Amino acid sequence: MPYKLIVMDDFWELSFKRNTVMWGKEPADAAVMVANSFKVKGYDEILMPGCGYGRNALPFIAMAMNVTGIEISATAIAIASNLVPDKFKIYNGNVTDMPFDQKLYDGIFCYSLLHLLNSVQRSNLIRNCYNQLNIGGSMVFVTLSTNDHQFGKGTKISKNHYLSKHHIELYFHDIASIHKEFSDYGISDVREIIEPVKGMKNASNQHLWVITCTK
Repeated sequence: MPYKLIVMDDFWELSFKRNTVMWGKEPADAAVMVANSFKVKGYDEILMPGCGYGRNALPFIAMAMNVTGIEISATAIAIASNLVPDKFKIYNGNVTDMPFDQKLYDGIFCYSLLHLLNSVQRSNLIRNCYNQLNIGGSMVFVTLSTNDHQFGKGTKISKNHYLSKHHIELYFHDIASIHKEFSDYGISDVREIIEPVKGMKNASNQHLWVITCTK
């Protein structure tokens, strides 16, 4: 069955113009959890692909880490300039065009981005993130689980892959697909969490995977 896609940069630009801080100003619970983990590991330099308007950078910066973001929406970056301290540097561009610098990072945190990409884009993002890790560094991806309430809704594109009612592609990982996509990148921890959606009244909790790989 044919399905309609929209251009992602247009979608996010319009979304941030309409809704500005659509998930509120507080960081996601998973961001706080990972920031604490990175702090314990002594990480200093953090890369955040798909950083949005910066709310998830806040716990890392509060713990004296230097955060560099990548964000496709210029409007989101403008919002971040008011929400996040000045030392938060953001590259304006698509994560599919990584790397944006030749720097190596201690930690990489990628929240709710991976499930928006197709299989080739996911593979490239995972590989490109791994290539920008220091030895001993960790990359953490938070992404939708097949146990999430959105799974199976909309138009099916392929296994675990659906087109939502908003015409956005969503890919839902299970354990098998996680090991298939991350097995070459030093999987060190995989856990499923139930995450509240902040800033949205009556929104259902999300079932998310937190996938950690260590170089």
